[in-house]
Amino acid sequence: MQTTATIPRLSGRPLVGNLFEFRNHRIALQRRLAAECGDLGWLRLGPIKVLMVSSAPLAHELLTEHADVLRKSAGLGQFARPLLGDGLLTSEHEPHHRRRRLLAPAFQHKRIAGYAQVMADYTERAAAAWDDGAELELADEMMRLTLAIVSKTLFDAEVGEDAAAIGEALTIAMKHVIDEVTRLVHVPLAWPTPRNHKLRRAVARLDEIVYRLIARRRALDVDRGDVLSMLLLARDENDGSQLSDAEVRDEAMTLLLAGHETTANALAWAGLLLGRHPEAYARLRDEADRVLAGRTPTFEDLPRLPYATQVLKESMRLYPPAYLLGRVAERDLTLGGRRVAAGTTVMVNIFGIHHRADYFPEPERFVPERFEPAAEKALPRSAFLPFGGGARICIGNHFALMEGALILATLAQRVELEVLTEGEVDAEPLMTLRPRGGVRVRVRRRR
Repeated sequence: MQTTATIPRLSGRPLVGNLFEFRNHRIALQRRLAAECGDLGWLRLGPIKVLMVSSAPLAHELLTEHADVLRKSAGLGQFARPLLGDGLLTSEHEPHHRRRRLLAPAFQHKRIAGYAQVMADYTERAAAAWDDGAELELADEMMRLTLAIVSKTLFDAEVGEDAAAIGEALTIAMKHVIDEVTRLVHVPLAWPTPRNHKLRRAVARLDEIVYRLIARRRALDVDRGDVLSMLLLARDENDGSQLSDAEVRDEAMTLLLAGHETTANALAWAGLLLGRHPEAYARLRDEADRVLAGRTPTFEDLPRLPYATQVLKESMRLYPPAYLLGRVAERDLTLGGRRVAAGTTVMVNIFGIHHRADYFPEPERFVPERFEPAAEKALPRSAFLPFGGGARICIGNHFALMEGALILATLAQRVELEVLTEGEVDAEPLMTLRPRGGVRVRVRRRR
């Protein structure tokens, strides 16, 4: 068996190692590590040694075979708790399994199919509100649209007047989490610093909105068929107890973040890529025109809109919303024949895996055809990981794929978006991968 000493190490600075590079140039660091260290490489974030996995087979082995001996790393496991509490993203082992069982019925195939009409109708409404010739910030528009969709489908609520407050508060909280992950010295949240005050105000604003939704639904005391009703009515199979308002709040907050932020960013990147690849944009429009002929798409149309799904997947390959995944080994394990000691922080370099030329030839090119059925089936397992993998794979992955494809197809037949943003658009690695500075577009209505 090989030992950890045989794994290459990424060069870094004395004392701090790769911390400043991880803090300020995280995507460039992930690229460099994959290029210089290959499948596995060590880096150092101050006093913490991190093992980075940049191989699809090793990522699959880690996330599937060793899932029971891993816990979340500090990013979500510790620093995201003020925002997400003990919800699905942050809970571990049996509490996580219990939460997943409670939420699973909301994301079953039959239930997801019922969400399609809301997704398409809300997209039609958004597109109808854009004036011909108007200039928009696409990332912001997609954030508003996906927030409205997730609020209606999962909570049966309209959050129009709260949308701006939710978006601003989530951005503050996510920046705080990433800032804490990359700091040498961590300041306890209880300390009265300006940063901590800003975070507490943001979380309090979100709490006010979420607890208001919970109170309204408890007062109705009826099953509306959405996730919020399911959470409020659920009973523990062992002792018959119900979730407290705080427990419901944690799941609702998790779904608010995960249910709109990731899809909105994927759609913003897709808009940028389509605007800069007119042949792909034309093919998407032709598919939407041929299949839909001017009507609003339905769930039954999805199999006949394969290129919309391929565009979405290729956008998430190039710019994966969840670009890095962290775990801590609770016990010794063997990964690719190498011993990994208990307590080791292991990160899956999703961005690096998505840009490997041996998995995706000419990896920097935008080629939606990579995800035609035969080509996608030929990919190595875990070469495409936009939703993570193993037991903790994103519970809403099918929801997100359906939503993204329906939005792209709906917009393609209603409007044409001319990208005004010039030059390279940097990826801003918060908890998700945003286009830094946004994507400026001009709307042209299609007639």
